[in-house]
Amino acid sequence: MTALRTALAVTGLSIALLAVAAPANAAGPSLPDGDTLIAASCLGDPADATIFDVNSTTGATTAIGSGNAGYECAYQASWDESSKTLYGTIWDTDSVLVKWDTLTGALVEVGPVLDGVTPVDVDTLVIGLDGAAYVLDFNELYRVDLATGAATDLGALAALTTNAYGAAVDPTTGILYLLGEDGDLFTLDPVAVTATYVASWTFSAEAENVYGLAIDSAGIAWVVEYPGDTVYSALYSTPLATFGVAPVLSGDIVDTATTLNYNSWWVTIIDTPVKPALANTGVDVAPIAVTGLLLGLVGVTLVVRRRRVA
Repeated sequence: MTALRTALAVTGLSIALLAVAAPANAAGPSLPDGDTLIAASCLGDPADATIFDVNSTTGATTAIGSGNAGYECAYQASWDESSKTLYGTIWDTDSVLVKWDTLTGALVEVGPVLDGVTPVDVDTLVIGLDGAAYVLDFNELYRVDLATGAATDLGALAALTTNAYGAAVDPTTGILYLLGEDGDLFTLDPVAVTATYVASWTFSAEAENVYGLAIDSAGIAWVVEYPGDTVYSALYSTPLATFGVAPVLSGDIVDTATTLNYNSWWVTIIDTPVKPALANTGVDVAPIAVTGLLLGLVGVTLVVRRRRVA
């Protein structure tokens, strides 16, 4: 695992030094209203664990905030629908559970992911609609406490023979899915501790692996393929019901500010962030404004009269 991650990091750093635009003919579907596609990379520029808002039709991304200094790889994050919170893990010597602020891009550490005192080397995270969270260390499944990072070993998923870096919950059914880097899609039953094969990804000509998985509220699966359409990570989509059949290319995942591409991206669907509104005091300000205006006029009148008397 360590060797693989080191190789990914080196590759990611090398690729981040190159620039390329997304294919002109790329055109993925739009997201349903209320859905936002979020991504991050293992390494890149800007570095420091930055999350990005992804344009689903082109793959172009816009940084949310300026990153989080001192952190390296951000692994598959997952939206907790029950608390409206984005959780993820950071590769920082050992895996650390974090919360992302989807408005500012800032992260807050929850705690190291530990099974007792033993670090869990997290590949991916998925949170069910009920708020129950699970992580994988290769094919070993753990339940993780989102308040502390404490992990409980549930057992091995025998069907998984490669690392599954992608995971998502179907918001329309609550079913959990895992995506192996070899393109095999599985449903996950954390109670029975089983992974059941569903379908296989259809790779493009130059691709080798898939890393990220997200499912939107229309039942469309979003997948990150590596290498992408022009040797970088690329964003594809396919109906979950016909997973892997004629995937649609949105484009290479490119930061619009730097035009740089990244290696080992994940994607996840969150509720579209809403900026806080001004507090509603329950008082109708219109009469107050009118009263203030009248008082101001009276004040002016009084001053004028005084001056005339003087």
